[in-house]
Amino acid sequence: MEKKELLNILDGILVPEGFKKKGNSWVINGKEITKIINLQKSQFGNNFYINYGYIINSIPLNNLLMHIFSGLGSLDNDKNKRIKELLNLEEDISDKDRAIELKNILVHKVVEKLNKNETEIDVLQELKLRAQLHNIPLVVKQHFNLVDES
Repeated sequence: MEKKELLNILDGILVPEGFKKKGNSWVINGKEITKIINLQKSQFGNNFYINYGYIINSIPLNNLLMHIFSGLGSLDNDKNKRIKELLNLEEDISDKDRAIELKNILVHKVVEKLNKNETEIDVLQELKLRAQLHNIPLVVKQHFNLVDES
């Protein structure tokens, strides 16, 4: 499979969900937040990663792709291995099977999660559920008053 075919699979999954394609990203622009899903090519081999998250529209990006960033994966080793296989275009997986499995994973792990959040308050509630915030930019923590001033 080629990258173009993977992009077509992702278009078929994300465009009907309301995302608009911009390069290797799919975006939903909201009043307070922008939801983004991005396809990133690995520097090694024909492997790809799917990143997703939010842009807080009231905060400058300052060269970031997004303010709140997650990567598609699973804590379950077998599920995580399968996601990696699906995103490795050198794996011998039929286009049909790859499309079906990616759709299931993306809709249930990414799109449903992103669709739950429409406002900054929704995103803040999601952040408060995280065990740690080490990968959240300081400007976002300051915006949401999540910085320990002591």
